[in-house]
Amino acid sequence: MIKKVLIAVDGSPEADTALLKVLDYLNPQEIELHAIYVISPSKYATIEGAAGYEGISTLHEIRDRIIAEEREMVTERVKNIGHDHGIEIKMLVKLGDPRNEILKAADEMEADLIAVGSTGKGLGQRILLGSVSTYIVTHAKVSTIVVR
Repeated sequence: MIKKVLIAVDGSPEADTALLKVLDYLNPQEIELHAIYVISPSKYATIEGAAGYEGISTLHEIRDRIIAEEREMVTERVKNIGHDHGIEIKMLVKLGDPRNEILKAADEMEADLIAVGSTGKGLGQRILLGSVSTYIVTHAKVSTIVVR
């Protein structure tokens, strides 16, 4: 029986769809639902030139502002979806490689199911970077669903 579910979210429509499908497929009153948002450090590789603009003096300030804004946006979306369905969704925010952080969180919380959204990456990006959903499906120790 599925008791604990970990859903990967990133603020995208695909992640919202995955969360909504999990709530449709499972009885929200019978599961413990956790959402994880992983901020990838590679996202900040191009911000070096931004130091000194908009009253921001250091790269750390830029990174911290971006992280805070993203965390707020994604957390608010998840909170609103949970509220609309009458369920508390426990939110985790991590910094790192989404593939590894999602699997690590699933292990730590002893999840019974991981749910991820399918993204619209092109073939070239998938070949070069790999798909988070593909990685999760092939490396997870528990059942995983990919929602389109």
